[in-house]
Amino acid sequence: MTEQQAAACKASPAVLHEFLDARVIETVIPGVVRLRGGTRPPFPQLYAHWLLLAPDEPAWERPLPATGVVSHGAAVRVYAVGSLPGPAAEFTVPPHHTAASSHNVLIHRAELGPQDYRDVAGLPVTSPGRTLADIAAAGSTDLEGLGRIATNFLQRQLATRDELAQALEALEPGTAGTGAERLSYLLASVDGAEAATDSGRGA
Repeated sequence: MTEQQAAACKASPAVLHEFLDARVIETVIPGVVRLRGGTRPPFPQLYAHWLLLAPDEPAWERPLPATGVVSHGAAVRVYAVGSLPGPAAEFTVPPHHTAASSHNVLIHRAELGPQDYRDVAGLPVTSPGRTLADIAAAGSTDLEGLGRIATNFLQRQLATRDELAQALEALEPGTAGTGAERLSYLLASVDGAEAATDSGRGA
């Protein structure tokens, strides 16, 4: 929980300090603590940073996606479909949200609909299609990197080709080619890279 949520439960900073000294709770990141005997989320620091997007609101009461959704490179890591450079925590929030980027948190601003995110490991995370489209728009990796992420989404059955194609087309409607054509181009980039590697090994 956040320090603000603890204060709402009548736990003063002095009480929290006593609990820390007694090893009843532990600090996850500055401003967020957890019970040492409680269930540990799969991504504790990412979850803690998400809590700080709305520090006064309990996780189960938050209106989504208005209070922020895990996105971009952080979403790729949650889905375990790749690894991109950048901060461990990335979120997409509405344009009016007051959250700001820091050295370990990157904030993106966009309007998301209910179809643009899903629950993954107890966190709201952009859908596979939205994640792929966001990364493509941000230029977070090269063509082959995008292709590998798309391939992993499909191989792990986290998304269908139609879902990925629709997301690519919806986010960049002015780009040449349909979403299906763009997706095929991404997937072919991986096949081409692997063919070149195999050819080099055989030489």
